[in-house]
Amino acid sequence: MPNWVTNKVKAPQEVIQAMLNEEGRIDFGKIISFEGEFPWNGVIGDAETAAEHVLRVPVSDHPLVGAMQLESRNRVDLSKLSDESFEQFVQMLRNHRKTGFMHSMDFARSAWGTKWNACEPKVDGPESASFETAWSFPEPIFLKLSSMFPEATIVLTYADEDIGSNCGTVTFKGGEAVSRDESAGWNSMSEADQQKWQAFAYEVKGWESEPDED
Repeated sequence: MPNWVTNKVKAPQEVIQAMLNEEGRIDFGKIISFEGEFPWNGVIGDAETAAEHVLRVPVSDHPLVGAMQLESRNRVDLSKLSDESFEQFVQMLRNHRKTGFMHSMDFARSAWGTKWNACEPKVDGPESASFETAWSFPEPIFLKLSSMFPEATIVLTYADEDIGSNCGTVTFKGGEAVSRDESAGWNSMSEADQQKWQAFAYEVKGWESEPDED
């Protein structure tokens, strides 16, 4: 399971509305869309491994993970794929030829800065919204939004469930991040900064602080 990051946005109403799909939900695909096709709800592992093998996708830099990926790819046998796996495999190749990405999750990690679309989205008011993302806040989405509305000031506050780490406030304008106030790595922070960012993260998450952190 990923670490979930709470994101809170304050921006003019037209910016918030631009994030919503036809159902009124926050949808990153409205801002940066995947141009390929993948009509399945999930990715089958052997289909993806076969596609990675054919496309010669680089393996992980981590020695153990990279070795395991190579072993899996060398074992893959197209003739043993199920019909559904084979169809996914073929579609991944088509998508990669057209877009440079095998499927929407592959695309999302690169184009959105997070592996999935917004989770638990909520429009809190005309000029505010909140949602959850996996592992990180979707900075590319807000850079794109800011370029679409260059005069708007967009303020994003975010906090990881790893309280005190991976949290902060970023302000966007004119297609750029114009200011950043973000936590450093936990071990590189002073005790005072750790306490500051813990308090910040608890407030963003809406959680009560742990007794030993008061």
